[in-house]
Amino acid sequence: MLMEVSTQTNLAQWSLILLCFSMAGAFGGGLYEHIVLTPIWSASPPSSFSIIQRGTGVPLQRFWIPVHTAITIFIVLTLFLTWNDVTVRRLLLIGVASYMIMRVWSALFFIREMLAFQKIPPNSAPSAELSARVARWTYWTWFREPLDIISFLCSLLALYWLERS
Repeated sequence: MLMEVSTQTNLAQWSLILLCFSMAGAFGGGLYEHIVLTPIWSASPPSSFSIIQRGTGVPLQRFWIPVHTAITIFIVLTLFLTWNDVTVRRLLLIGVASYMIMRVWSALFFIREMLAFQKIPPNSAPSAELSARVARWTYWTWFREPLDIISFLCSLLALYWLERS
């Protein structure tokens, strides 16, 4: 019995640690994208879109798909393994709520627009409509980062409280 509890606690700790690393990756990747990539690709659309074009630009999907897959797996696993710890569960559920808001918002707006931007040839004629879309994307994307911070902090706090249980 003691071995079973110890193994489950150990699995829960490692799952939560890996969730924290995954969340840190998402937060760091988001900052890198905001600070380094977004100013480059949004500088003078569509000629500046070459950095986000498939085959010639930064392969954004190669980073974001594995990061979000890891977060999803570790959130589910950690919730399952720590469900009986009320404090940890509450922190994780707050983090999940923040993460889900960010993911749904991303799916409905940011990912769709980014995929559309990636399809526009860089040698296309610039337009006021395209510049407005890029400006809207770059403005609103900053509001996703606080949601990532909330999710990350909730994961870190859950790890802290799990260690005290």
